[in-house]
Amino acid sequence: YKDYLISETDLQEVVYEVLAKNQGYLIQNQVQAEVDCPDLVYTDKKWIAFILNQMILNSIKYRGDTPMLKFYTIKQEQGVLLALEDNGTGIGESELARIFEKGFTGSNGRSHERATGMGLYLCRKLCQKLGIEVWAESIIGKGTRMILDFPISSYLTILKDRCKPARYQSLLIIGRIRLPI
Repeated sequence: YKDYLISETDLQEVVYEVLAKNQGYLIQNQVQAEVDCPDLVYTDKKWIAFILNQMILNSIKYRGDTPMLKFYTIKQEQGVLLALEDNGTGIGESELARIFEKGFTGSNGRSHERATGMGLYLCRKLCQKLGIEVWAESIIGKGTRMILDFPISSYLTILKDRCKPARYQSLLIIGRIRLPI
């Protein structure tokens, strides 16, 4: 994962695309979803879709009796938060700090033979590369909230003010931010 294409990204559109990709799996597991993500961010659409896909798969894997996924954004002064809430089995407080560690499966993961402990590890690594913070909040028996924090980039704000619209709509990123292409 070394190529990044940063552009203005409609989070609602990305969430719907990932839900559509998993439509069969969602129907098979009787998962309902609510989406309220009107905010735009600057990020790599492909990698955000990968991250959301992993989080959705985890939510389905550790679902409750009447599975529900809620996606929503919260606009803040310093950026946009994207949250995915589920009403699944939840993660114990003693394990929550370790869920992004390579190979960590925890007590929930040990009860599911398909758990590898790599999914959330890769999500965290990608988020670090994209400059996004990721964390989780959870209560056993109530569910889990995964949060992605997209900061407002001063570089992109300055670039947007200086450049013609066609020049800042798409930026090529390889490791560090480069000039507009």
